[in-house]
Amino acid sequence: MFTLARIVILVTALGAAMAAKAPDYSRWYPFSDAQALAEKASRPVMVYFWSESCYFCEQMNTYVLSDPSVSKLLEERFVVASVDMYSPEGRELASRYGALGTPTFVFLAYQQGTWRELGRLFGSRPRAQFFDELQRICTKARGGDCG
Repeated sequence: MFTLARIVILVTALGAAMAAKAPDYSRWYPFSDAQALAEKASRPVMVYFWSESCYFCEQMNTYVLSDPSVSKLLEERFVVASVDMYSPEGRELASRYGALGTPTFVFLAYQQGTWRELGRLFGSRPRAQFFDELQRICTKARGGDCG
């Protein structure tokens, strides 16, 4: 016979298991995890190539990527892959996607069984410009309005 305490424990465990399976689009994932999540969710991937010594990466992190409107658009429409350009994986991915420096943003979409590049951005830029470029790429990925 189930007691109230056992029922509460089961419901809590079930809720935790369901929450663990829900994707967190506010996170920045390793590349392979981001690709898998994006493919499953039919979202484009924004691959962010950065390095610790990159002044312009820090500028993008501080003034652009942390902006509420930018982070909201990323969370609602993209999966973000964070790639250290100088890690072993980062060097291989940079070579594969032609990222020659940091910061570089490469946008990919899984379409018709393959990953296709939607666009790329290199360097730091003002948040309004970056936001507009994100919207343009989102619209391209979705084949229509990104709103």
